[in-house]
Amino acid sequence: MSPSTLPDHDGAGGPSREARITAALIDLADTLVADFDPADFLYRVTEHCMNLLDIGDAGVMLAVGTGPLRLVAATSESVRLVELFELDAKEGPCFTAFHTATPVEHTLLTSPSPLWPRFSARARRSGYAFVYAAPVLLRSQTIGVLNLFRRDPGPMSEADRSLARALADVTAISLLQQTALDHHRTVQSQLQQALDTRTIIEQAKGFLAARHGIDPDTAFQRMRAHARHQQIRIANLARAILDEVETLPPPIDDTGS
Repeated sequence: MSPSTLPDHDGAGGPSREARITAALIDLADTLVADFDPADFLYRVTEHCMNLLDIGDAGVMLAVGTGPLRLVAATSESVRLVELFELDAKEGPCFTAFHTATPVEHTLLTSPSPLWPRFSARARRSGYAFVYAAPVLLRSQTIGVLNLFRRDPGPMSEADRSLARALADVTAISLLQQTALDHHRTVQSQLQQALDTRTIIEQAKGFLAARHGIDPDTAFQRMRAHARHQQIRIANLARAILDEVETLPPPIDDTGS
């Protein structure tokens, strides 16, 4: 069942879908703070997409000024590799959505699409069946793309597509809104900070994966959980891990052994 068709309350008596959407939009709009962290903000965007939409993965690509489109946040190693491949191949729905400033959806069939043959074959091999790309528009300028991937057959519902566009819009508005705190900080510098921070986070993920013999996704989830528990920025934690001044606690043994 798609999130757009879920009942007003979940089976455990949790908040309604409308309440969860409202909470997500409020969270993403709350950027008027002195310690705003664009990298953490963009990871929160992808997490809200995962919680609210009937998708398997999400990612955000951004461009700094007139520079090239680059990947900033992704929910898994699988989608990260697909999106990096798309950027390298310069073809695919996300790449097209950025350059046309319009939403693009694409069903991945068994045979590669003639529009984007290399991308569609690569995404299909990674287990994805459908892609929806919503441009992140700052006034009349496209500064990035919100990319959503489904593993289940069939497209996203119209309700989910509308919500995806709303999440892309609030992402752009929030980035613009935050610049009001400091006239010397520009949108370009914020986006560059997010790109630089992502590099540090990716290095820390690889470091943890190699040291503890775990996959990058698990390493990232442990970093996120530790950063939240300690109430510190994930970028600061990543730097501390790379400098070997911070270690993560061992994972909880659910077996009780």
